[in-house]
Amino acid sequence: MCAVGGGRRGIVWRCFGLGGVTWSVNELTDAEVYGKYADELMRFAAALAGPSGAEDVVSAAVARALGSPRWRSVENKRAYLYRIVLNEGSRVRRDTARRLAREARTAPRDRIDENAAEVDLRSALRTLTVRQRAVVFFTYWADLGPSEIAEVMDLSLRTVERDLSAAKKKLGALLS
Repeated sequence: MCAVGGGRRGIVWRCFGLGGVTWSVNELTDAEVYGKYADELMRFAAALAGPSGAEDVVSAAVARALGSPRWRSVENKRAYLYRIVLNEGSRVRRDTARRLAREARTAPRDRIDENAAEVDLRSALRTLTVRQRAVVFFTYWADLGPSEIAEVMDLSLRTVERDLSAAKKKLGALLS
């Protein structure tokens, strides 16, 4: 059961559930939303794009979110931000892959050592899709269960389970 009241920052919902009374502020300022989720979005972006690209991914994603006409009507801002960071991480990964392919095509052949790559966890993780990497991150680093991951990423539970299974299979083959 929930009741609505006016608050200093907007509409305040007071909900009575199994855990007692919880308060939720419906309308936080953009700065407050960013402050609330910035650290976790940065860790998520680092898992997707690497530590050097995380800041760029998060800043581009937040700018895109705040500039969106839908932003004010979004109910779950956390899930919306995670989805945009995921999309931005995918874009960065595609751009990086294209750039590396162009560089490999134009590099002198005597400078390319085909056997130089060592198989380690980081390079194995790079073989996963961005969404699979996100699911692995939430499962093993953020210690979330599949239903929690589905909620955070705004995906179906089955999609999360399928991505986790595919990622485990791929990582197992590469790391064994």
